[in-house]
Amino acid sequence: MYNKIEDAILELHDGEMQKNALILTNYINENQMTPKTSGEGFWKIPFNGYYLGQIIIEAHRWYFEIFNYLDFGKFNDEDEEFTNIVYEQVQTCETPCHDECWRAKDVKIFGKEFKSVCSQHSRGFRNPDGKTIEHIKKLIEYSKNTTPYVQQYHPTHL
Repeated sequence: MYNKIEDAILELHDGEMQKNALILTNYINENQMTPKTSGEGFWKIPFNGYYLGQIIIEAHRWYFEIFNYLDFGKFNDEDEEFTNIVYEQVQTCETPCHDECWRAKDVKIFGKEFKSVCSQHSRGFRNPDGKTIEHIKKLIEYSKNTTPYVQQYHPTHL
């Protein structure tokens, strides 16, 4: 078990993968959201008394995911590349994944309607490149203005 997420990144990754993971964790740390470990390889991102999402660090790969996509309907963003990347990460519910989950919702995300969106997490950004890291930062900033979903499976409160 690693004491800091950077320790895991430095040991498990190299090259571009390591560089990009460190860019994101540096951004998160600089914005007072230092990741908290929640088990081997899982690092939750705290903000304002709850968790925005998590970073998963594994050998040869890493992921970033947002927990709550349900409150993005009130936002509009003119950056089509950004919104398309967000749309690609929307996780729809197909079968219960946690305790016979019933938390899927029909929502609007940056102006586009989605049916049966998973209320628990998004698809993970897998091994994001430098440009995608910039989109993730923007997504985190939007997430700071959302409200944690009260039926969230993942512990949302610190």
